[in-house]
Amino acid sequence: MPSSFPMPINNQPPRMLRLKDGLKDGLGRAITYLRVSVTEQCNLACVYCKPRTGALERAEPPAMSRNELVQAVQVFTCLGIRKVRLTGGEPLMRRDLETIVAGISPEVEGRVHLTTNGFHLARRARGLRDAGLSGVNVSLDAAERGAFERLTGKDGLSRVLAGIEAARAAGLKTKLNAVVLRGWNEDQILPLARLAQTEGIQVRFIEFMPYQGNGWGKDQFMPASEILDTVREGLGTSLEEEPVVGLEEGPARIFRLPGSEGKVGVISTLSADFCDRCNRVRLTSRGELKACLFGNKPVDLLEPLRNHASHEDLARLIRQALTEKLDCHPMRRGQNPDLANGMWQVGG
Repeated sequence: MPSSFPMPINNQPPRMLRLKDGLKDGLGRAITYLRVSVTEQCNLACVYCKPRTGALERAEPPAMSRNELVQAVQVFTCLGIRKVRLTGGEPLMRRDLETIVAGISPEVEGRVHLTTNGFHLARRARGLRDAGLSGVNVSLDAAERGAFERLTGKDGLSRVLAGIEAARAAGLKTKLNAVVLRGWNEDQILPLARLAQTEGIQVRFIEFMPYQGNGWGKDQFMPASEILDTVREGLGTSLEEEPVVGLEEGPARIFRLPGSEGKVGVISTLSADFCDRCNRVRLTSRGELKACLFGNKPVDLLEPLRNHASHEDLARLIRQALTEKLDCHPMRRGQNPDLANGMWQVGG
């Protein structure tokens, strides 16, 4: 079976007419944001992602070629997707990432963003910008060298900071993401907030979420409200919340830091979820569509792609999957989430 379409990216089949009403799920929520995991592979071993038992069990090379990936994104954008975020694993493990960005960027009028650990970002930031990337979120769970190595398994803080500097110098809209685990890096909340204040950048603190093998437990969970209290008390100041712009800009609540262009945000996936306003779907590097991060069985789009299914046939598969999208994640109902996949497989 061929691994990709026999046509170059710049010679695509006829496009479907873009739907006027956009893409909606079974509850009428508008779906406008697609997260695409381009690989399961990663060069770090973050404690909240990597199985505690050892090596990643399914960190295989990406199944989707760049042509297949771009073709799939075309179908989603014809249905109403307006923003695409490339994730992993670590997306910079793909040598063809710039080509992927260049193929996707025209489909969403340049609204292509990237989530990366930043380790290889310094030497590729400008090339990605030139390919059409508009923004980057860098995972930075600690602002101190020892804590960074403890969390990621690698002494790489200086390289990540250099990547952040390069991204900003290249003109990419740059934000920082920090997953908070009690007992691991709650002591890094203030150093990261001070980094945001000093550098005039935005850092978003993310609640620790349960995934396959990551050892999630209530004793390690720190809610967003406590994270904010830590920032307020540590900085000795109140925080002014910004008005909500829209979920396409992300689900974080954002607060201005006094005397600075810096900002802090919190993403409260568990303690105060945003399921009612969910506007996103995910496509894994294996070509599986996940309508909900913590539920819904994945729908295979890769086999139809390789069998040269029409855009209309692929669109029907996508619409059918979205009619079954959950109204909320299982934890809101007091149920256990679907932990068939690890974070590195679905891109968070």
